[in-house]
Amino acid sequence: MAELLVPKIIGELGDVAMKQLGAKVNLVMGVEEEVANISSKLATIEKVLHDAERRRLKDRSVGIWLEKLEDITYEMDDVLDEWNFKIHRAKNEGTSQNARMQPTLRNKVRSFIPSLCSCLKQVPVRSDIAQKIKKINGQLELTLKEADQFKFITSGGIPDSHDFQRIMTTSIIDESEVYGRAADMEKVLDQILSKSSSQDRDGVQIISVVGAGGSGKTTLAQLLFNNDKVQNHFELRNWICISDPFDQKRVAKAILENAGKSSHEAELDPLIRRIKETFSGKRFLLVLDDVWTEDDSMCGNLTLSTLLRMEVACQKIRGLMQEGGKNWAENCRKVQGLATCSKDYGKLVTVQDTVQQWQNVLNSEVWQLEEAAVDLFPHSYLSYNELSPELIHCFSYCSVFPKDHEIEVEELIRLWMAQGYVRPRRRGERVELVGREYLNNLAMRSFFQNLGKYGREYGECTMHDIVHDFAQFLTKNGIGRNSSSERPRHLTIMEEGTEEEMFSSPVVDFGRLWSFFAFRRIGTVVVPQNLFFSLKCVRTLVLSGCGLAEIPTEIGRLIHLRHLYLSSNPFITLPEAICDLYYLETLNISFCQKLSCLPERIDDLVHLRHLENVATDELRQIPQGLGKLTSLCSLTHFIARCNSDDLAILKDLNQLKILNLEIEGEVDFGSAELGKKVNMRNMYLLSRFEAHFIETPSCIETMEPPPNLEKLELDGYPGAQLPSWLVTKSHADNLTRLFIVRARNISSLPALWKLTSLEVLVLVEAERLECLGKEFFGVTKALHENSRDALDTLSDSKSSFSAEAVAFPNLRTLHFRRFQNWTNWEDLSEDDEEVAISIMPCLEELEINQCTKFETLPHCILGKISSLKILDIRRCDKLRDRYSDKTGDDWIKISHIPRVHISDKY
Repeated sequence: MAELLVPKIIGELGDVAMKQLGAKVNLVMGVEEEVANISSKLATIEKVLHDAERRRLKDRSVGIWLEKLEDITYEMDDVLDEWNFKIHRAKNEGTSQNARMQPTLRNKVRSFIPSLCSCLKQVPVRSDIAQKIKKINGQLELTLKEADQFKFITSGGIPDSHDFQRIMTTSIIDESEVYGRAADMEKVLDQILSKSSSQDRDGVQIISVVGAGGSGKTTLAQLLFNNDKVQNHFELRNWICISDPFDQKRVAKAILENAGKSSHEAELDPLIRRIKETFSGKRFLLVLDDVWTEDDSMCGNLTLSTLLRMEVACQKIRGLMQEGGKNWAENCRKVQGLATCSKDYGKLVTVQDTVQQWQNVLNSEVWQLEEAAVDLFPHSYLSYNELSPELIHCFSYCSVFPKDHEIEVEELIRLWMAQGYVRPRRRGERVELVGREYLNNLAMRSFFQNLGKYGREYGECTMHDIVHDFAQFLTKNGIGRNSSSERPRHLTIMEEGTEEEMFSSPVVDFGRLWSFFAFRRIGTVVVPQNLFFSLKCVRTLVLSGCGLAEIPTEIGRLIHLRHLYLSSNPFITLPEAICDLYYLETLNISFCQKLSCLPERIDDLVHLRHLENVATDELRQIPQGLGKLTSLCSLTHFIARCNSDDLAILKDLNQLKILNLEIEGEVDFGSAELGKKVNMRNMYLLSRFEAHFIETPSCIETMEPPPNLEKLELDGYPGAQLPSWLVTKSHADNLTRLFIVRARNISSLPALWKLTSLEVLVLVEAERLECLGKEFFGVTKALHENSRDALDTLSDSKSSFSAEAVAFPNLRTLHFRRFQNWTNWEDLSEDDEEVAISIMPCLEELEINQCTKFETLPHCILGKISSLKILDIRRCDKLRDRYSDKTGDDWIKISHIPRVHISDKY
């Protein structure tokens, strides 16, 4: 943490001092010299931190020194927070006080008394902050003196750590020691032989083998390199171990020398020319092993792309599993997928001969012991050591989650922000985008798995058990009951019934905690009354589903709080004191179904970025002050009432990215100025109208929508036709996910095919739609009369569409659900087949759910979609009767689809 906090503190020390001067308040007097000394000492320490971090795992005394330094930086960060907060409060008090003063003697006298009291109250505050700064200065002085004994090398003096130096690999392998690779090898072997034989592409063919350190990538490459078919297929085979740094000239020389050619050229260009001469006209295989660089340009045409899942079988473990029972199955599950970890763990326990001896090893949780960790996670350490300080802490912080926990990516990024791991690198940069970069970087290095995408971004992920163990070992900061730290900074209650033990434990100093989690999956956690008094430094507080009937006013004391998660609790109101949380960035009150109002002073939450309030149906009135929170990026429940000016609150919230809007009748969208919200990507629009059928266009038709939407959900749309703005060029180019739910008056869907970027389309409850006509794909009568003129007709002059006759060119997922009266999906005719139109060329999944009157599938259309992988039919009686026996002509027409699922379940 020191490597991350030290530069942050150096920068903020000067900023806070400037703020104090600019605010014309003097909360901390006479500490200029102390602040300068602290900055100087931190700058000196910063130069040796890289070497110190490199040595901490091998040298326990260095580790202890770093832990002391980290404690100091945590404390300094707290002091800076407090100092900044006091400046803000003093400035606001001064402003409000000046606004209240009147030019009468009586008012001047009246104002003098509170001013005097305020000044008297500030005296101990000034002294308190000054004393803390002085104390920290003294601690840093001792820390610097202690550093002399370690003789640290300053930054840039040596290359990266030699303690975890990468092993240079070769193509040689003993195949008798390899287990469980046959299926993976055959899969990649087919790609290698088929791609290299392909005549329809010129140049070098590319395959990648990517995965976590130790997952068996090199082993697989060695098996392929030495395979008899490969040796016979290629005239030349070349194995180069890249490692790091990526030296282009060294690699080029190695390629030539391995091919039996001398390489005396000093420059890269002649080396490349020699390589071209040597390999021109020959079929060759070049393996670049251990490529770590992220710079694609360094790899040129030599890049590979295959994700592998490896399984390792250990005969001794398998034999003892039969005797040891399900515990051994669980133990083997922990190493499944990480080949090197299995091998190293096998070495560790190979001398154990009895079940009891193995059970002792299992119970010892060896992967969390420092003595074993370096040997057990060598490849994980290599991947870890490649990370920047920011990424190191983003990764290790994930150990706060329980194992197998499905992590929401948006929440994870906000947690990183709360801890200060993610900060904008330049003025105006959206910090959430930086967090996305960090997440993608860690995902690329296989620190996460089961990555689920929502549109173009990852939505959720998990961590492999071994990766989680590695992260937990690295943090050593008190995660649940397995804490090896005596003074944790982050605390998670993992098991139901342990909260009393946690809260009463003398080991846990709640005043030091920066994070406190009570996960709902363990049941209701009983929160003691004094918790809000104890958490003096907390940045993240998660109390989801804890049965909190009241939020105490003491929550306002938690001035460092950035991330407050109070979802699924039965409290009715939030105290006004919550608005004292100056630094608060995320407030989650979703599923607090009894909450009736928000605090009136909500505009004091000047740093609030995310107000998560899904399923707060009683929360019908939003304070006008919400409109002043111009940093707000997420607002997940906002009610606009008929004949009100509610939407005007949204006027200046131009940073909004996510907006869930509920409208009750006809409203004036103009006051919200949605068209100016260029940052908005996700919008949910729920319409509540008293009339069931509406013939006239609704206010939604006249709305000017945000121009850059990527996801749109229209729920309860009242019109007979979808709004015309939906298929304008702006939305056609950007919209990737569209959900149309309970559009009861719509009987056809003629223009959606124009959404060229659409990837997911979900249609639910269109009760007046009886036939899905060919216009759904843009097939009209005009196409048959004059193909060229028809293509021009399909081009919307207002929205400048091109005349490419491709319906839904990027659609991958299409769902129809609960279409009560849908009977027919009009198929293509012979005339249609002569028209040059492509239908859903990328579709992979088609779901038809609870469409009980729907009779038959469009066989010609489905036959044209070669990309279709999944056809899922649920609760569709007539379709079930037609296709479920999987025989006959109808079944043959859809049997080409790899996965057809027909079920009576939802």
